[in-house]
Amino acid sequence: MKNSATLNPGLIGYFAVCLILLFTPACKYRIALGSPFQQETSAKTSGLAFSTDSFTVRLDRAKLAARPVFLDFYTSWCGPCKVMDRSVFTDASLTTYLTDNFVRLKVNAEKGEGIALAKKFDVQGYPTLIFLDASGVEKERVLGLATAKQLKKLGQRVQKPQ
Repeated sequence: MKNSATLNPGLIGYFAVCLILLFTPACKYRIALGSPFQQETSAKTSGLAFSTDSFTVRLDRAKLAARPVFLDFYTSWCGPCKVMDRSVFTDASLTTYLTDNFVRLKVNAEKGEGIALAKKFDVQGYPTLIFLDASGVEKERVLGLATAKQLKKLGQRVQKPQ
């Protein structure tokens, strides 16, 4: 009698993909579920406004205003970064909160000043979201996808007097 217990190659592939997704915490390694490149189909036109000024200019403004800084390190090829732009940074509650309380800066970690800033802040994957106090000292960091609720909670912790 022949042993007919062979594994289906499709099943093996499915389990391999599940294992990869399970053990990959940030964009540097993560495979986005769903296409991050799809066009936005809703009528959302407002989102979180980020500055693209130089880091030193924004930090000087933060010091003068005594406001903390929110940095979003991204790359053009990062799927989860596009998900953050499309789904998280369009959340009305988060947008209002960050706009009212933080100086915001979006940094392309592979271009211009972003290369040096990514090294300075030891960015290991994308997106990397960093909260700084008004003097530029790092207070909180998120590597990979985060929800609007998580970011707002971290921002509130940064704002609390120590």
